[in-house]
Amino acid sequence: MQRRTKVFHSGCKSAKLIYDMGVMDRRNFLGASAAGIAAGSAASAAHHEGETAQIFELRDYKLRNSKAGQNRRLQEFLEQEHLPMTKRVGISATGYFSQYLGEDGPRVYTLAAYDSMAHMGEVLEAKSADEAWTKAAAEFGADPQPPFDRVSSRLLRAFDGMKKIEPPKVADDKPGRLFDLRTYQAETFADLREKMNMFNSEEIEIFRKTGVNPLFFGETIVGDKMPNLTYVSYYDDMDARDKAWKAFGSHPDWIRIRSKPGWGNDDIVANVGNTHMKPLSFSPIR
Repeated sequence: MQRRTKVFHSGCKSAKLIYDMGVMDRRNFLGASAAGIAAGSAASAAHHEGETAQIFELRDYKLRNSKAGQNRRLQEFLEQEHLPMTKRVGISATGYFSQYLGEDGPRVYTLAAYDSMAHMGEVLEAKSADEAWTKAAAEFGADPQPPFDRVSSRLLRAFDGMKKIEPPKVADDKPGRLFDLRTYQAETFADLREKMNMFNSEEIEIFRKTGVNPLFFGETIVGDKMPNLTYVSYYDDMDARDKAWKAFGSHPDWIRIRSKPGWGNDDIVANVGNTHMKPLSFSPIR
């Protein structure tokens, strides 16, 4: 989903009309998302008893280097206003990242985890009622220089094989890790379901064995370039990443399952996108 950046001026009569970090009208949003959830649920295996798959929102802020200082201004706003708001309204987990390697930079990514669609709806209502947030967002949006060029958003449903986000333990004496944001596009929804089955049944476990540390896996239920899935993994540094993927590529279980009829890349993965990210200094997930 992409929206044209709106710049609101100080004379705006209603805080309800402020730039709200690209969030669409809640009723339309939840209606469209509920339809996607229903489709995703039908495509996936039954839930583990007593567990609900989390919902993730991943935002991609496209910036430009200029005298307007978009990158600095956006990061300051996220740290000083957005992060405190997420704690007040009860978002389950948040992450803030900058693009380390990837096309068309600079970019900033934000990640929010919700316990369910109902929880997400409650959070959106709480944001709307948060006076400190609406005031700060209105002031930020009133600047005549736009704070970013474009923002896109993906709504993801956690895989049945990993229903909850698993943030790494944060060590104060350790520098920020390297995070991989990877998206697998499929030719058909049937192919996507089969790739998800491959992850749920065996591939996620092989990741864990070989040091490809998963943060989350999610099926895209609202977003572009569908059908696709997205996952994020993390490593201490680039050397650790290279070591982990080498171990994964030579692991006998991976060699076995990739040779299974119908599970090869030519069968179920049409395109792969990969972006390396670094957590911002204030990111709770880092």
